[in-house]
Amino acid sequence: MAPGEVPLRRSAYATSNVEEAHAAMRRVYFDFAARVPPGLTDFSYQVHSVDSGVIGLDRMRYSTTLDLATAPVGYVHATYVLHGDLTVRSGGEQVHVTAGDLVLVPPGQRFQGRLVDFDVRILRLPLTTVAHAAAARWGTAPADFAFRSMLPISAPLARYWRETLTYLHRVALNPDTALPSAPAHAAIVDLAAAATVATFPSTATTACYLPGPGETGPGAVRRAIAYLEEHAAEATTLADVAAAARTGPRGLQAAFRRHLDTTPMAYLRRIRLERAHRELQAADPAQGATVGAIARRWGFTHLGRFAAAYRDEYGTSPAETLRSG
Repeated sequence: MAPGEVPLRRSAYATSNVEEAHAAMRRVYFDFAARVPPGLTDFSYQVHSVDSGVIGLDRMRYSTTLDLATAPVGYVHATYVLHGDLTVRSGGEQVHVTAGDLVLVPPGQRFQGRLVDFDVRILRLPLTTVAHAAAARWGTAPADFAFRSMLPISAPLARYWRETLTYLHRVALNPDTALPSAPAHAAIVDLAAAATVATFPSTATTACYLPGPGETGPGAVRRAIAYLEEHAAEATTLADVAAAARTGPRGLQAAFRRHLDTTPMAYLRRIRLERAHRELQAADPAQGATVGAIARRWGFTHLGRFAAAYRDEYGTSPAETLRSG
């Protein structure tokens, strides 16, 4: 190792023994009680990790259903789901996430969950590192910093965090990548910490988004997003969304512009495009699935505009996605 380089510890582990897998997970993450399907005969666990002593990054695959209850998690543990179905409960909040979703377990809390056949990317950071990043950018006292929810503030911020984590994994887990210098390592840690604070609700972002006099605040935006997620397949107007958010249409429009740099209806179109994308991936044209039917189910009546928006977002056509699903 050259002078000034940070000793990144890269490792890879695989096993077909579930007890050995759980022992390995406990050594790296946290203690937990586990239950798997009885009579399990076909099981695999794989993990590739890098750890600098500050930041930890993991790619983990686990091939069956895991019911677990953990001890308190002593660090920031954030997960990007590539495949699988995860239901997690912690601090009075329960979330269900699938491929493409993110979830963060607030430090200091226990969690329970059912994790099914999952492939995930994980970021691990000390709470002190994240709290100091929040202090540097948002002015929150480190002692007062805490996360408020397991889910991202918004879809655009979730996309930003996914892209950031993918970049960090590509750099850190690549065995051909040179070990970083101390300044480069500090920059990587700072990027990960700042992106996590920006993406997940916390005391820092709550303080940033407090509304001024006469302004619609982030609570209305969160209520609007929840309504849009739940009613994405239905005919929905701006008035409907504003009523669900308990504010007026103009105030809601301004709040979406201020906090998310978009509008409620543009946000709805993005949700619908993502739902259509997932359905195209899962559909079988041999069973009669068509691009037109899926597009119309998600509110896209003009197939040309749907195809153009789809290609802009996913870099391919809806028909190609359906054929390759």
